[in-house]
Amino acid sequence: MLLSHKLGGRFALSNVAQILSLALLFLAFPRVLRARDVIVIVFSVASVVLAAVHVAVTYGYRASVSHGLYFLVAAVYLLVVFRLSKEHGAGEAFLLGLRRAIPLALVVMLVYLAFDVAAGLPYPRLGFDDNSHTSIAACLLAFAALRFMRSPLRLLVGVSFFAISLITYSRMPFFFAPFFVVAFVVEYSKVRRRATEAWQVYLAHLLVGVTVLIPLVLARNASDLFGAVGRVLAPGDATNASTSAHLVLLSLGAQLKLENIGNLVLGITPGGFSGVIVASDVDLTTFAVRDPTAYSTMLEGSAPLHSTFGSIALELPVWLVLLLGALLVRTLYLLVVKRDVVLASFLVALIAATTFYSSHNELYFVVGLAMVTAAAYSVAPPPGTATTGRRPIESAQ
Repeated sequence: MLLSHKLGGRFALSNVAQILSLALLFLAFPRVLRARDVIVIVFSVASVVLAAVHVAVTYGYRASVSHGLYFLVAAVYLLVVFRLSKEHGAGEAFLLGLRRAIPLALVVMLVYLAFDVAAGLPYPRLGFDDNSHTSIAACLLAFAALRFMRSPLRLLVGVSFFAISLITYSRMPFFFAPFFVVAFVVEYSKVRRRATEAWQVYLAHLLVGVTVLIPLVLARNASDLFGAVGRVLAPGDATNASTSAHLVLLSLGAQLKLENIGNLVLGITPGGFSGVIVASDVDLTTFAVRDPTAYSTMLEGSAPLHSTFGSIALELPVWLVLLLGALLVRTLYLLVVKRDVVLASFLVALIAATTFYSSHNELYFVVGLAMVTAAAYSVAPPPGTATTGRRPIESAQ
């Protein structure tokens, strides 16, 4: 997830690990997918191919094969995680692996940060090709640390990840902030509840004090690093123009979706926004005036819609959009029923943040969906199945 260096198109180093893990899962569970799963996959591919024919005939646009393959691998991966968690009791193992990776992820991010600071970058990206990607990935790990780490130090680790997200020049962390506060309070109450001796109570208070004070001290003494705070709190034409441009993009996407029945039903293929809209009848004059740089990128065919769910609604067949929406609602419902406040808060925050930013073509977004899927649909392993002896799918009590 953190090795986001692109090897070509949407294919990054992290995707190598994703493909290898998917191959290993199929080797371990060769019959994990049901017949109806295969039918859904085949029908989905056929729908996207039909959409590719539609945009080729209507707009002269050639669909992106790399985008299509990326989303196919991501969809199959999430479907496998869903089946293994719901029917094979493997969600525990998946989340245990995630828990073990959290300390390593913190080390990797700090190493990246050290290199970026040494290189004099004004807003560190920590190996990502965009600072907003960095911030969302760090927020994901902040919630994961609170949810899956066992030690009371999870409070400190979680806040450390969230502080890293604030170093970027991105407003994404502020979509997550109120939900992170809720998750933090819930986990702190659990740490406090476990304290049975007087020294444990004082230690719990000391830990939360240190956890809260460290970011404040850093922000005061290294305020130049915390670009996101300044961008949000300081009014400016650049911030207002960025927000306005995002809203205009969403409006353009809606116009393109409704331009003809083919776009409405079939979509315009994954990654097809820029290439299709410049060949459409949608008026781009307002956008060109508001954001000439983004307009130039759009003419080159590489400008995103800057909305994850807007892109999904625009680019994919309508039945897939409705299916994904139903699954997200169902997943959130199950997390609420299980009283998993941390992951329910994370899922709502992820949906809110990525509504105004394109994250669906990055692996951290897939990892985030896999995390909530494994937790929401996990069942106990079948009798006689070897287990870890731990319960990572349950919050630390």
